[in-house]
Amino acid sequence: MLAWPATSSFAKKGLTTKDMAAAEPAVCKPSGRISCCTYEVAVTRAEADGSPRGLWHVAVLATAGDGGTTLDTKAADFTAA
Repeated sequence: MLAWPATSSFAKKGLTTKDMAAAEPAVCKPSGRISCCTYEVAVTRAEADGSPRGLWHVAVLATAGDGGTTLDTKAADFTAA
């Protein structure tokens, strides 16, 4: 998973599976017929204070058991105030 600000370079050039290779992995646990995933990124206070405010997107690269992948570059959105 990768959280990225809507004002970043990804907004213009697009996000690729290659970009996702450097992203932090999510931890997923089965919950019935779906999986619940959590994503954590350690940042310093200075990094948090310097991060863009406004709309952010969450990109998800899902990998199936057979190795196939699906990339959703805007799987979820949130607003950083």
